[in-house]
Amino acid sequence: MSEKILEINDLRVQFKNGKEKVQPIRGVSFHINKGETLGIVGESGCGKSVTSLAIMGLLPDKTSEIASGNILFNNQDLSKLTDKQFRKLRGNDISMIFQEPMTSLNPVFTIGEQLKEPLRRHKNMSKSQARKEIISMLQQVGLPRAEQLIDEYPHQLSGGMRQRVMISLALLCKPQLMIADEPTTALDVTIQAQILDLLKKLKAESDMSLMLITHDLGVVAEMCNRVVVMYAGEVVEEAEVNDLFDSPKHPYTKGLMQSLPSNNDRKSKLFSIKGQVPRPSEITGGCAFANRCPHVLERCVKETPPSFTHQNHLSKCWLQDTSYKEVNHDETKGTAIR
Repeated sequence: MSEKILEINDLRVQFKNGKEKVQPIRGVSFHINKGETLGIVGESGCGKSVTSLAIMGLLPDKTSEIASGNILFNNQDLSKLTDKQFRKLRGNDISMIFQEPMTSLNPVFTIGEQLKEPLRRHKNMSKSQARKEIISMLQQVGLPRAEQLIDEYPHQLSGGMRQRVMISLALLCKPQLMIADEPTTALDVTIQAQILDLLKKLKAESDMSLMLITHDLGVVAEMCNRVVVMYAGEVVEEAEVNDLFDSPKHPYTKGLMQSLPSNNDRKSKLFSIKGQVPRPSEITGGCAFANRCPHVLERCVKETPPSFTHQNHLSKCWLQDTSYKEVNHDETKGTAIR
């Protein structure tokens, strides 16, 4: 049995919205094994990035809080750590590549000044030692003329180069777990492929665990061992990557896969899931996907589905309840009454 490096149990995160409180993360549970790549997929607004910020301890203090649940990293509960304790862990044992490197890198400091901070803080290196380590890491991620680039500013680099700098920053202290939040967003196809190959190579060399957040199911198929599908702040499906692609269970997952463009039929209209992800304040009960689901049951609107698991394939959908027998099915409307 694989050893878990990260385990999230019934995590609920709430934000203040004026006098009200809303929960964008509603009972999320999943784990990451040592040396594993876990993919987190779902539309914008499903809670992927908020979950990653909760893991990193970067949720805004004044407007958000972990309402319940826990986040265990090597059996240490991250939700109980103080800011000082988190600073020792963040960037050292757990690191993160953020979505947009141009906004994540400080424009008024050179690349070298920004990359030396974790080495000085966590490894107590001298300036000369840190400089040598930074140049070595920049070369390792495939950046040319690293000796000159270390003294340049973010605006002097291309998008692909800035993303490689962010990967260098995340890898400098050799973390046990790295979270990559859509690391190829806004990059052209060639650079995307290079970044993914780089992540795969560096992960294999360091036996690091990787949590990969992405919209791209092609990236998931290439990079991941297991996949977690999130919708409206909860996990609706989880499975081994091959199992998920061969036999998706949840209607939302099936909709995501149908949305992929096909090379075989370029004249057909691109499929899209009707409607949009509900806001946290709009979710009152039942299945959150019910108003968009082509197979919605009366039960879906009234009762929140539990998680059904079959051969390590989890799906949070009433259609997986084999004990509930169908009475009538209306094919014309795509709805079933059971």
